Amino acid sequence: MRIFLLDISRGVCVFAMIIYHFYWDLGYFGFIDLQVVTQGLGLFLAQLIGLSFITIAGISSRLLSLTNSCKSKIVKRILRLMTISIAISILTFILDKNSFIFFGILHFLSVCSIVSLILIKIKSNLQLFFIFLASSLISISGITFNIPFIFSWLGFNKQPPLTNDFYPIIPWITFYFFGFLLGGIINKIPSKKYKNLSNTDPQPGIVLKLIEYVGQKSLIIYILHQPLLFSLFFIFIQLTS
Repeated sequence: MRIFLLDISRGVCVFAMIIYHFYWDLGYFGFIDLQVVTQGLGLFLAQLIGLSFITIAGISSRLLSLTNSCKSKIVKRILRLMTISIAISILTFILDKNSFIFFGILHFLSVCSIVSLILIKIKSNLQLFFIFLASSLISISGITFNIPFIFSWLGFNKQPPLTNDFYPIIPWITFYFFGFLLGGIINKIPSKKYKNLSNTDPQPGIVLKLIEYVGQKSLIIYILHQPLLFSLFFIFIQLTS
């Protein structure tokens, strides 16, 4: 059963991501200063969108873990995410060897999905809270080491790697743990109230339907939206040059 509010939340994040990437592309193609979207408020908004996706993924994984055949569903998700992640790394390496995406948000979510195979064995919300707390303390500690570049995805490097999309395990997995914990809390909602979160209720308006649909197709939209935006920018530049 899909959760209506989760699909809506994910859909809102998708629209926010597309808008952000549109402005990033404006900077990339020289229409605006790229630093407007990679520093300050622009960077904060990008991180806010990212942590929202991660938290929602944690909630979804927790609710999925409470269904039948959850392990097989999680394994399928892992394989799907890893396949797409590898394809993204190869494609971006071909386009730009110096800043290709080697551990973006889909790579990160692949690891989170693997971790969820362990988390689904934990039934106590209190235990999940302590895992979230421990991750939070490590994340805010600012611990760094001189470790090889190949391990930079762990998040402990003193010097962040040069890449266009980077979501290291620390600190971002903290938000996944938070979402997983929150999913357990949501599951405690009495059945009548919980039903009100699903799409079995009266049909929403056309705008909410669109947002819900986008939320349900978030992965494929994530994959396709940047190639589409890039193509449109190239066409525009060719027509106006």
